[in-house]
Order: sequence, then C-alpha cells, then structure tokens
Amino acid sequence: MLTERQQRILAAIIYQYTQTAHAVGSKTLHDELDLDVSPATIRNEMSSLESADLIKKLHTSAGRIPSLEGYRYYLDHLMGSDTVSSEEIQSVARQIRGNFHELDELLDQTAKLLAKETGLTALVLKPKPINLKISSFQLISMENRQVIAVLATSDGKVTSQTFRLPKELPLESLSSMVAYINASMAGRPVHEVLSLMTSEQLPVLLSRNIESPAAFLQLFGDVLARSVEETVHLGGRFNLLEVADDAYLDVKATRKILELFDSPDAVRHLAKAESGRVNIRLGDELHTPILNDFAMLATAFTVGHDNSGVIALVGPMRMPYAQLSKLLLAFAQALDSKLIEYEA
Repeated sequence: MLTERQQRILAAIIYQYTQTAHAVGSKTLHDELDLDVSPATIRNEMSSLESADLIKKLHTSAGRIPSLEGYRYYLDHLMGSDTVSSEEIQSVARQIRGNFHELDELLDQTAKLLAKETGLTALVLKPKPINLKISSFQLISMENRQVIAVLATSDGKVTSQTFRLPKELPLESLSSMVAYINASMAGRPVHEVLSLMTSEQLPVLLSRNIESPAAFLQLFGDVLARSVEETVHLGGRFNLLEVADDAYLDVKATRKILELFDSPDAVRHLAKAESGRVNIRLGDELHTPILNDFAMLATAFTVGHDNSGVIALVGPMRMPYAQLSKLLLAFAQALDSKLIEYEA
C-alpha cells in the first residue's frame, strides 16, 4: 500500500504526463506539489514507485512516466467520483440537436460529436431490440423485374433492399403480398415473425394466401433480418492513427482495429458496459493484442425497456480519465433522456 505522499506523487506524475506528454522529473513535482520535502526526497519516493512498477523511466529522459500498473492503481484508488450534474447532462443534450427520424441517425451524430469533443475514437452501439415491431411493408416496382422492399419498424427505422424478382414470381402478385403482410404481420414483434419463418409456420400461411410463396419468403426474410442487424456507430476513426506520443499505427493495423470495431459482438465484449458507471480497461486487460497500446472507457445507456446500449471512447493510455469519465456519463445520460421517444 502506498503512503499518502507516494499517492500524491503518483497522481501528480499522471496528471503532468497527461497534460504535457513529457516525462516528469523530481524538480517539476517539487515545484507543482505543496510538499515540505526536498527534490531528493521526491526522487527517493519516485524510486519506490518505480520499484513497485507504478512508474517507469524513458530512455531519452531522466523523468518518469506512468506504467499500465500505475494507471490502474490511479483508476482504482485515486481517481475521484465520476458522477455528473443535471446541468452537465443538459449541456450535452443541447448539443445533440436535430429532427431525427431514425434512432441510428441520432446515434451516428452522437458518436461524431463525442469524437469531436475528445479527439478520440467514439463507439456507440444501440441496445439489442427486444420489443421491435413491424410497422409496415411496401414493395416498389422498378424496371427489369426489380423491386425495392421497404420495411418500417417501430423504432422509426426504415430498412430497404433492392431485389430482382425470380421468373416464377409474377409481378401482378406483388400487391396481394404486401396486403397480406400488412394485414397479418403489422404490429407483431420482428423476432416473433422471424421465428415463424424458421419454424415453417409462415411459409405454410403464405402458401394459403399468395402465389409463389417460396420466392416471396426469401425477399421478405432478407429485409426482415436486415431490420434487426446491429450497427456500431463510429466517430473519429482516424483518431486511431495516433496511439501514443512516440508510436503510430500503420494502415494495416488501423484497418484491423476498425474491422474489429465493426463487429457489435466484439464491441460489447470489449466494453463490458454497465449503466451508471464507467468501466475502464487498459492495454492487455482488453485481451486483444492489437489493442495493447490503447485504453477503452465505456458505459451503458437504454432505450425504453430494451437492453443496454454501449457508448465508449478508445484512445492512448495517456488520457485524462477523470474528465473523460464524467463526459462519457453525461453523454450516456443525455441519450437516456433523448431516447425516451424511441420506446417501442
């Protein structure tokens, strides 16, 4: 366990390094800290911190920088509360402006705004839809037997996909197909209709009501499945290129990380987000070698009664964690308040 003086020195080293990106020496600490001790005593305390693997020396400087273990000690024992005030939440909510017709559009703007505010890479993943329902279905006929299938769901999202109709599916049957889906499926949960398709119940129902049910089932099933696909909204993707003050990612490494962040399952696994608190994982704590030079801050937000969504920041170890934690919580709680209208 560190003494109070050692804790103050460690916290000061982390703060100074975060602000300046330069290794911190004993003279700087003596000038900055209100400690009634000499620079030599501070050097002795720094040696103790170095022996405990909480700080380390760079080859190019006599100063010290925090180690991963030092950051972790700071996060677990020294960083202040990350609660936010209602004024801070309202300030963020005012920045998220616009008439958003789709939840995805709102989350996309939120990711970009958070990245702009922080200079980091922001990830926003909406909750997995539980109560998502079919609102309406439409087929728009085009030339050369092409149609656009348009599915509206209760979260305000419109999913569309272009198909070329197979020869066995007559064009004149389209209207009866649309009428049947809207009459029998509108208002039903998407996952329930997908289950009907898997269990063969829907194919049987379709065969009683429309011509060429197999061809139509493929068309309807594809656009229905797309409506519940998860999307990671990414802001500040090029901020990944700078991972530290003396290390930069090459294009190949950046591409691998961006591909990882495109996977909703991967983001949920990395973030381990919880509502009301910020989870911070550093380097190898992420258990992903290509992220060993990164840190991730994540928290959760909700839409109505659905599962939690994820809002996260990714950047180098040298980050102002206390400041970013409060900002991330403010964004999450602002989203909570704004997304009430999207409750299904």
